[in-house]
Amino acid sequence: MLGFLLGALFLLACLAIVAAGAITAWWIWRRMTLAEGGPAPKWGDLSALRSALKGPPVMLSIIAVAVIALVMNIPMEYIDNLTSERYYRYKAVADGIASTWGEPQTFTGPILHVPYTMRYQVSEEVPLTSAELALEQSRGGTRTHKEVRKTVEEHSAALVLPDNLAIDGAVSTDVRYRSIYTARVYSANLKVSGNFLKPDISGIDENIAEVHWNRATFVVGITSNKAIRSRSELSLGGKKADFLPGTGGIVALPTGFSADADLSSFGDGDSVDFNFDISVGGSSSLMLTPIGVSSVFTVSSEWPHPNFIGSGLPAKRKITASGFKADWSVPNLVRNYPQADDVRTWSNSSLNTKWRYGGDESETPGAIEKFNSHDLAEYAVGVEFFETVFLYSLLMRATKFGILFIALIFLGVLIFDNYYGRKNNVKLALTQYVIIGVGLALFYLTLLAASEHIGFTAAYVAAAAVNAVMTGGYVASAMRDRRPAISVMAVQTLLYAFLFFILRMEDYALVSGTALLVAATAGLMFVTRNVNRPGGPSVKRTDAAD
Repeated sequence: MLGFLLGALFLLACLAIVAAGAITAWWIWRRMTLAEGGPAPKWGDLSALRSALKGPPVMLSIIAVAVIALVMNIPMEYIDNLTSERYYRYKAVADGIASTWGEPQTFTGPILHVPYTMRYQVSEEVPLTSAELALEQSRGGTRTHKEVRKTVEEHSAALVLPDNLAIDGAVSTDVRYRSIYTARVYSANLKVSGNFLKPDISGIDENIAEVHWNRATFVVGITSNKAIRSRSELSLGGKKADFLPGTGGIVALPTGFSADADLSSFGDGDSVDFNFDISVGGSSSLMLTPIGVSSVFTVSSEWPHPNFIGSGLPAKRKITASGFKADWSVPNLVRNYPQADDVRTWSNSSLNTKWRYGGDESETPGAIEKFNSHDLAEYAVGVEFFETVFLYSLLMRATKFGILFIALIFLGVLIFDNYYGRKNNVKLALTQYVIIGVGLALFYLTLLAASEHIGFTAAYVAAAAVNAVMTGGYVASAMRDRRPAISVMAVQTLLYAFLFFILRMEDYALVSGTALLVAATAGLMFVTRNVNRPGGPSVKRTDAAD
């Protein structure tokens, strides 16, 4: 409330300064244009100014109306700020809906997590025992330590990526409501299949002594576990397995689910087939990570406005009014990580994962350099369920065009005021132009308030109709003539219709707005073509013959 009062006081102070400046400029102009021998105008005498405001000449009217149009920037700026505030409120509500239904989802996997044991010899210096120290001294030696070699056993794991990966996704969209706001969400049914070629991972490290294929884990990563709606059993190598929550603490896939995968019966190079189905909820976008040697993705939906995002576009796509279907075929050459490597070498930049070394977050400066980072998120493809007609983007664009269209409507009012005013000897005062300007600014506030309840198109028609009738009725009452009012309403309606089509255009909005501005400038040139001819075009110029 205090901020509003301070803003109002600041606005009043600005208006007072502008008014004082205008009066001073008027007084200086009258002094400069004073006829020779005429009485000098007194400071503060506004009688001439009042008479000029009642019926100003065309040029002065144009200048005054232009100033009024510029002053309309003040309420338009307030409306623009209010629109932004309502947009951020909508974003907060939409994010709240997304946090409960499902965030933008990134599906990564599946990956095999294979534990192994490393054994290697290390040397270290240990102190001599008292007996050994006495023997050393008896021989005249000075040693206090001896070198001991011992066997160190370290446990780690490898991540193995699939050879072939196929995902067939069917996505259905829906709208969720909270108060007066809506958010678009989706449900994605994914059919995942492919195979692993069981590798010989002993080459990852020369110290690997034992690979525990009987304790391998089948891991799938997803952005938000709580958005999982249903899943089938896992079929892996001809055997069924149930999925378990969590990924076992893998840094590269911190959220997701997993299943036990005993692959000890398979030999090196054998193919291990897998398939499962999963249904997840999400919002905004769905991303898939092509981690196979060959990755083939298909996504279809009834949503007719897809925006394909990520590192690569689909190889094939078909978009119709009833939906879309897109196919990606991605080879492993597009990425920079191998098919298998130590688990400590993997990260995921999209999830802001931290480095871990030996199971703990690393504080050692040299630990990061020890391993190269294989970023699973470096290449991902997907689709955004794009809202082509987004309410608040339309409202923001409308307010950006606000001053232009207020000025154009002012120009129409000025033209008809000048034309019919000369016939009826009744013209609009500048005060009445200010009131008309306030009414024109209220169109955008009405549009904002109504569109949140009845939709943009219905709100636009209602706000335009109310504003045109209000402006036309005021002009008819002020000029005591319905003809200028009908003309103003016709111009206002045409301009509002033109603005509506500009807002709906994506590719031709700029050229359409520029064409309208050029046409308005041409109209202004036509109206002001005779301002330097007091008698109008019918007065012929004759040279004086002396």
